[in-house]
Amino acid sequence: MRTLKVSSLGGLCALILGNAGFSEDFQAALQNGTVNGNIRAYYNTREYEAEGKTDEAAFALGGALRAESAAWHSLKFGLGYYTAQDLGTNDDDPAKVNKRLGSDLEVLGEAYITTSAFDTNLTLGRQKISTPFANPGDAFIIPFTFEAFSLTNTSLKNLTIELAYINTIKNRNSDEFIDVGKWSTNRYGLTPTSTSGTSILGAKYKQDSLSAELWYYDYSDLFQTLYGQVNYTFSGSESIKPFIAAQLISQSESGDELLGTVDSSLIGLQGGISFGSSKLTLGYNEVEENADSFANGAFLTPYNFSTSPLFTNNMLTTFENVDAGEATKLTFNHQWNALAFKASYAVFDYAQAIDRNATDVDITYKLDQWQPGLSVRWRLEVVDGDQDTVEQINNRFQLQLVF
Repeated sequence: MRTLKVSSLGGLCALILGNAGFSEDFQAALQNGTVNGNIRAYYNTREYEAEGKTDEAAFALGGALRAESAAWHSLKFGLGYYTAQDLGTNDDDPAKVNKRLGSDLEVLGEAYITTSAFDTNLTLGRQKISTPFANPGDAFIIPFTFEAFSLTNTSLKNLTIELAYINTIKNRNSDEFIDVGKWSTNRYGLTPTSTSGTSILGAKYKQDSLSAELWYYDYSDLFQTLYGQVNYTFSGSESIKPFIAAQLISQSESGDELLGTVDSSLIGLQGGISFGSSKLTLGYNEVEENADSFANGAFLTPYNFSTSPLFTNNMLTTFENVDAGEATKLTFNHQWNALAFKASYAVFDYAQAIDRNATDVDITYKLDQWQPGLSVRWRLEVVDGDQDTVEQINNRFQLQLVF
């Protein structure tokens, strides 16, 4: 499949180059383009507490190579090639292998055309989308990418308008782009069913210490999501600055109502203080219980895996697609020159699911003094709960070179 798509793109280039009037300009656009990417070595373990659950581990080496042309008659062309290889290092027993990293995987994750005019950027094709509930989720080797149309406009001062339409989604450990309806219905335990896609409209406003955003998602024939968030930083002193934030989400069924009744609401409050190179944050989320709604009124987000902007999200533990209830999270951040440190503790009190707590540590150290773009990262989450079936220790080690 990858070879076919690359060949098709090559055929298009050949047609362009065959026209002498365009050939020189197009070749110049390619020669003056940009190339970037990253190389990652990644090791991930999951140790389970429950008897009978098999511990998992996996190593993978891979990353991305991206190329984008310079402007050619207001158009730019981009490609993004991704790979993840286990190099034969993982266990022969599939049950002991953490499959989230990908193995012997190659995919043309990005292949797009983009143009800019009148403060507007328009992109069509395979691409990364960066919105609250559809984003790259780049936690392993390869990110999520989408076949989509996306538009960004900055004509109004301090305001950014975003519009997107998503047709297919590619998982992080897959080389296949899947219809978003089939993806979503399968994830929610239904017979995989195609839909007409997902439409997204967002507005982001920022001026001085105030920022606000409002987003609307229509997951065709499934449900609609309306999400708003406001952040404000007080002036404080030169070294001490308090901040507050609030978020509100409402969901309801749409179209053919493939999930049945969807009636979900989520609120979030966050407050904290930054002092010097440190920051202390307290977050709270509540999802209202609704027995008449799909999944007891749980907040639904089919393309996210703890990667939405909920104030209480952790590496693994989340409200996303789980249950109603309430959660509190305390986070401490500190920056020492090249070292970034974050530690948090979260408590989840679900309405029906098993209650659990999550302790997270996230440390990144930049090694620019040896090689620009080189860094090492360690992430840890320890989950304990009312039952050992949810308890685990998850370690993620990453060595990365960005170029």
